Amino acid sequence: MSFQNDKYLLRPADSSDNDGIRAIFESESFRGNLDVKFLRNPAPYESFAADGEMAKVIVAVERATNRIVAVGGAVIRREFVHGRKERCAYLTGLKVHPEYRRKFIYLKQAYAELYEHIKDCPFKYTTVLDSNVDAIRMFEKKRKNMPTYTYLGHYTTYCFHGGCRKIQIEKDHMDGFQELLDRHFSKQSLVPCDYEYKGFGKKHFYCVRKDNEIVACCFVGDQQETKQYKMCSYGGMLKMVSHFPTKLFGYPVFPKPDSVINHGVISYLYVKENDKKLCQDFLQSVAAESPFSLLLWGGFENNPLSSVLDEMKTIKYGSRLYSVDWEGETEIQGVIGMEAAVL
Repeated sequence: MSFQNDKYLLRPADSSDNDGIRAIFESESFRGNLDVKFLRNPAPYESFAADGEMAKVIVAVERATNRIVAVGGAVIRREFVHGRKERCAYLTGLKVHPEYRRKFIYLKQAYAELYEHIKDCPFKYTTVLDSNVDAIRMFEKKRKNMPTYTYLGHYTTYCFHGGCRKIQIEKDHMDGFQELLDRHFSKQSLVPCDYEYKGFGKKHFYCVRKDNEIVACCFVGDQQETKQYKMCSYGGMLKMVSHFPTKLFGYPVFPKPDSVINHGVISYLYVKENDKKLCQDFLQSVAAESPFSLLLWGGFENNPLSSVLDEMKTIKYGSRLYSVDWEGETEIQGVIGMEAAVL
C-alpha cells in the first residue's frame, strides 16, 4: 500500500527491517518521573513474534531515504475470553520516530492496513501508559475511519524485590498446574492459553502446596533475550529517592541511569482464595529465590490480587486498557488477567 503523495510506503515488515525498527525504539522512552526505554533488542521483529503465535508488523518507509519512520502492529495469540479460547490481537501501538511525528499524518491509512491483517480476530485490545496523554486524547476522541477505543479500566505494573524467605516454596514441580489453568485462569479474560510463548522468557515455576494441592504459584521468566528496560533518568521526588538505600526499607534498589535493568517477570500468579498473607509471603519468598534485582507483575483493577500488591512495598506505573473496535466487535468483560510479560 502506498500513500497518495508517494512520499511514504506502508508495507508489512520482515526481519530485514530490524535495524530501522530498533532505531525507533531507541529514540523513545516513558514519560514522567521514571524515564525508561522499552527495547526489543537485538531483533525487534522476532521479539514481537515471540509474544504470541504470530505478529503482524507494519512499517512506514520514507521513499526518498528508504528510512523506516514508523512501526506498529499486533501480536496474535489464543487467549481465554469469557471462558472460551479465542483468537485475540494485542495492538502494540504505533511508534513514530521523533523527527517525523509532525510530518507523519497518515494514521487512517496505517490503521486500515493493520485491520486487513487482524480482522479475523474477534477481540482486539491495547494499552497505553497513563503518562502518554497525547495518545489517550487521540484514543478517546471518536474519529472518522478510525477504530473505536473503549476504555475498559486501569492496569498497574508493580516492581518489587526486597525478598526474604517467609515460607518454603517448590521450584519447577508443575504437577497440577494444567488443571489450575483450566479451572482458574480460563475464567479470566485475556489470559494466554499457552504459557510456553517465548516472550515469557526462560522461566521457572514456583509454588506452595498443601495436602498436595497448589495453593500459590507463579512463573518467573528472564525475557531479556527479547525485551529490555533501560533506565535513563529519574525526575521529581524519585530523583532524590533514587539515591537512598531503598533496599534497607524493603523497596527495590533503584537502577543506575543508563543501565539495563536486570528484571524478571511474573506470570500466572495464583493464590488460593486470594489470601493476602499467603500472597505476600509467597512473593517475598519467590523474590528471595530469584536472581533478579527487580520483579514485575501486572494486574488489572478488578483482579483481586492487585489490591494485595497495593499493600506491598512496590514501585508502580499505570496504563489504560482499551478494546479496539472497527466494526462493533464483541465486548471484553469479566475479570481481566492480562500478563505483563507479553504486552
